[in-house]
Amino acid sequence: MNFNSLTGVHEVFLSLYKESFNHKNLEKSLNILHYPSEPSVSDFINYLIESGAVPHLAYIRKTITLANLKEILPKSFYPLMFLSDQGLGKIVPVIFYVNDSDIMLYTVHTDRDVEIRQIKINDAIFDTLIRNDIEHKATADNHELLLITCYPNRSIYTEDDWEDHKKKPVKETKSQSLMRFFKILVSEKREITFLYVYALIAGVISLGLPLGIQSIIGFVSSGQVPTSVYVLIFFIVISIVISGLLQIMQLSISERIQQRLFTKTAFEFAFRTPKLKIEAIINDYPADMMNRFFDIITLQKGMNTLLIDFSTGVLQIILGLMLLALYHPYFIIFGLFLIGVLLAILAFTGPKGLKTSYKESKYKYMVANWLQEIARALSTFKLAGYSNLPMEKTDYYVSNYLHYRKKHFKLLVVQYASFVAFKTLITAGLLILGCILLVSKEINIGQFVASEIVIIIVMNAIEKVVLKLDTLYDVLTSVEKIGEVTDMPIEHASGIKLENLNQDKKGLTLEVKNMKYKYPEEKNYLLQGLTFNIGAGEKLCLAGYSSSGKTTLLNILIGFLPSYEGSVVYNNISLKDINKYSLISTIGDNVSQEDLFDGTIIENVSLGRNGVNIQDVLWALELVGLMGFLNSLKEGLETRIVGGAMSMPESIAKKLIVARSIVIKPRLLILEDFLAGVIKEEKERILKILMGNEFGWTLIMVSNDPDIMKLCNRTIVLKEGKIIADGSYQDILKTNIIDQLG
Repeated sequence: MNFNSLTGVHEVFLSLYKESFNHKNLEKSLNILHYPSEPSVSDFINYLIESGAVPHLAYIRKTITLANLKEILPKSFYPLMFLSDQGLGKIVPVIFYVNDSDIMLYTVHTDRDVEIRQIKINDAIFDTLIRNDIEHKATADNHELLLITCYPNRSIYTEDDWEDHKKKPVKETKSQSLMRFFKILVSEKREITFLYVYALIAGVISLGLPLGIQSIIGFVSSGQVPTSVYVLIFFIVISIVISGLLQIMQLSISERIQQRLFTKTAFEFAFRTPKLKIEAIINDYPADMMNRFFDIITLQKGMNTLLIDFSTGVLQIILGLMLLALYHPYFIIFGLFLIGVLLAILAFTGPKGLKTSYKESKYKYMVANWLQEIARALSTFKLAGYSNLPMEKTDYYVSNYLHYRKKHFKLLVVQYASFVAFKTLITAGLLILGCILLVSKEINIGQFVASEIVIIIVMNAIEKVVLKLDTLYDVLTSVEKIGEVTDMPIEHASGIKLENLNQDKKGLTLEVKNMKYKYPEEKNYLLQGLTFNIGAGEKLCLAGYSSSGKTTLLNILIGFLPSYEGSVVYNNISLKDINKYSLISTIGDNVSQEDLFDGTIIENVSLGRNGVNIQDVLWALELVGLMGFLNSLKEGLETRIVGGAMSMPESIAKKLIVARSIVIKPRLLILEDFLAGVIKEEKERILKILMGNEFGWTLIMVSNDPDIMKLCNRTIVLKEGKIIADGSYQDILKTNIIDQLG
């Protein structure tokens, strides 16, 4: 395969989705990935998925059987990518896109060489396409093919800045709720345009009813019922039917928009969450942040109301006032006065309504999060006996929720009361004006009746708009709550890839010089001037007193905390210059934050990493001694873990996490809180295997256990963020430090 085809693949998908892009900027952003060596299929897919973040494309790997492929390919509404064997070991991406009755084939040799073919769909040519352009030995296994789908992944809530990924604090973006809402509308502008066209036609038809009645009254009052009256009645009935059909079409469009909103938001959360900068969410609870996703339900329902009912009401008001203006110039004055007062009421009460709605939503999520915490720590609260803490904290959050909900409702009542009073005044004024104009013969009886019907339609539309203001507040609040998550800064991997340096697969070397670190908003440094080296394949024990900074040091070494001072160098390359995803794919970590998730055993061990096969998973499970446990399970590797580590014995959970750490055969293995809860004999057996020279990885073991110190080449001891000892176990033993560590 060729790295130069990456840009070509991105450009084909961007053109098919009609997304704008700059060829030079795209190439410049991706040139760090272009190396002269030929990547493997696995590496190519990894880089394709990773680099897709630059042009805002999300790539998803799937497997599909030949039989299913023949069924779905002719009906596919989106482009599909396969890898084709061109002979002599040359594998190239081939993108299929169904265009009416034709299949468009884009064979990407390089970014400058894309072969395009257009082929009519028929069974004979279809089998030939699959044989020649899709199936190849690298991906065809048991008649299953590797399929890659791609979707535009541009944020609909947040302005992504690729060059500078700094986000404004959430408190500064609350005033941007309307801007976020308009951004969503722009993302669906094509569908919304059709929706408004239908709404406009329906509005014109509904206002044609008064004109038809005016004409009928004119004919009937003259004592004649000509054929044209029946024609008018027929057209009025037909217009009602057409109006109903247009409403059905609007509902269909709204449903498609709601489905896309849900899909886009789900993928945006899934894309951004693993890439969140750890330093930016230190004071946040990520699981609670994910609860914001449920605001998409409110957003879906609210969008349906706003796009159909709210917008129809606004159009009826505008068209009604325009029609009234045709009857007499005096109606123009009333129309302008009406619009002015409406806008004034909204401007005065709108910001307050949005603020109370936001506060109400805030405490709603606090209630939900606290209930989740009660469930998560169920055993803790059960063992607390007579503790009333669950009820007390629930009472606090619910009381605040009700407080702001009442304030919000009072504001809605004030708005509605204002509009009722205003509607009464305007209706009375327009009726009086109509009577005066009729008596003075400036309008006829038909125009008077029609104008009164229009007035009733306008007033009903105003009432509809007022009653939907609560929905508008809910939508803007939902958009803002979702935006709080998408505003969180994320990491965009760039830099040197360790696997592309043609280095051997020995353990990584590590050099740390005068490294200091303090957490954001903290005044004092937690780590103070650390300096040490670790050789390739060396086994190091990292010990330390309580709160000495061991976990913080590990998080720096794996790239989670990049704002350190000093230098951290892997294999003579600064950590700041290394591609973070490349580093993570080279390190097997078992730090204290690691946990199991709801999924199958094979998913928890492999994490869906490209290049990790079933043999790797079985090897890792065998090494940690879990094959007996695995064979006793009815569904084996497909056994589902529900509730994470809480659903199984601690020893099994710890072993699964260790298996996850070693399944990629890392060049640096970091083990913290190693196999807590595992019996000593089993722990020693696994430890001796990991400590052996068979695998060649560099190993950092975080422990205060003297037995582990004996097995390691050397031990570093931390206290209050400083190194107080560095040497072999015998050297450390000469001091009284080990006794103090307990």
